[in-house]
Amino acid sequence: MFYEEMEKLIHDVEAYQFQELSKRVKEAIEALPASYREAFVMHRFTKKSYKEIAEDSGVSMKTIAYRIQQATKLLRKDLADLLTTIIVCIMSIVR
Repeated sequence: MFYEEMEKLIHDVEAYQFQELSKRVKEAIEALPASYREAFVMHRFTKKSYKEIAEDSGVSMKTIAYRIQQATKLLRKDLADLLTTIIVCIMSIVR
């Protein structure tokens, strides 16, 4: 009984951590400059190519590459303090 309760508690904590992580990532993405956010979201979440994004946005592929690079850099900086939480969440999914 004790082990089942502990396992449930651990699962609840992991679920909470994952929710908090998701919330922080969403907030960080929303805080990006609009042009960076649009390019990043189109590439990472809708799986559009740089070429497709460039055509949709009316800018060069090089500009899109720069925007995605800068978005990634800003997100990495903004979310650096979550590294431990990210690792815990990944480990809980993998096991």
